[in-house]
Amino acid sequence: MKILTPAGIALSMIVMASFAPVAAADLKAQLPLEIESRGELVIGVKCDYPPFGYVDANGKTVGFEIDVVREFATYAFGSPDALDLQCVTGPNRVPYITSGRVDGVASVLSWTPERAKIIGFSEPYFDSGIQMLVPADSTIKDWPDIKGKTITTTNGGTQSIWLQKCMPDVHQMLFDNTADSLSALKQGRAVAFPQDMTLLVGIVAKDPSLKIVGHSVARGPFGVGVKLDNKPLADWFSAAIAEMTKVDFFWKTLMKWVPKDTLEEFKTAVPRPGQAPISYKEAEDIYKCD
Repeated sequence: MKILTPAGIALSMIVMASFAPVAAADLKAQLPLEIESRGELVIGVKCDYPPFGYVDANGKTVGFEIDVVREFATYAFGSPDALDLQCVTGPNRVPYITSGRVDGVASVLSWTPERAKIIGFSEPYFDSGIQMLVPADSTIKDWPDIKGKTITTTNGGTQSIWLQKCMPDVHQMLFDNTADSLSALKQGRAVAFPQDMTLLVGIVAKDPSLKIVGHSVARGPFGVGVKLDNKPLADWFSAAIAEMTKVDFFWKTLMKWVPKDTLEEFKTAVPRPGQAPISYKEAEDIYKCD
C-alpha cells in the first residue's frame, strides 16, 4: 500500500533539513539497478507496534522505523516519499522477504543465527532486549515467576523462540498481532506478555493499568532484512546507516518517539558517532539462557 500524506511530507522535510542527508551517489555502495529503475523502495514495516511503526489516530503510519525508512528513500531517490510501505506481522516478515514481495523489511527484525541462514541483514541500526508486560497489581517480578504458567505473545518473534528454548514449561498463547495478545493479558487468560522493550515502553506510557517487569533477556540487534543472495542491497542499506550515524540521525529521531522518562533504557541502543549497537557476532548467543 502507498502511504503518502501531506503530514508525512512535512515531517520528512523537517527531518531532511535537520539531518542534511546525502545523495545515493555519495554512498559507498550502489543501489541495485532493478530498484533504481523503479524509482522507489518497497519496505515492510510494522503497523501495530508503537512507537516504532503504527497507524496513528489520523490513519497515518508513523514511528521511529518509519522515519528511518523515509530517510532511506531520501538517500536513494532524493524524496522521503519514494517509498511503498507494506504492513507486516511477526510471522510474515521473513516470507515477505524470501518471496520478493518487498525489497527489505525494517520491522524490529532481530538478527538470529537461524534467520541469518534464510535472509540477509544490513548492519544493525538498533538493539534491544525482551521483558514482560503484566497488570499493575501483578505479583510477577521476574522470569522464574512465570514458570508453569500461561503467557501470551506474538507468533514468530524472538521472545517466543527464547521462551521455547529457555523456559519450555511455560505455555505460550500465540497471536499474530499485538492487539490480540494485549486482550488476552487484560482478560486474565495469560499472566504476562513477554515482548521487546521497544514495544512495551510505548504501551505502558499510554496505559497505567500495566507495568514492565523482569530483567532484559535475548538482547539482540535489529537490521534491515533482505534476500539472502542480495548482498548489494544489504551493503547499500549498511552504507546509508553509516552515513545516518555520522549525523546522529538515529538518536535524534529516537528522542522524538520514546518518552523522556524511558530514554535512559535506550541510551546505548542506536549507533551514534563513537558508539555502535551490539554486533551480530556478540548476538550469537542471543538465546543464551540466564
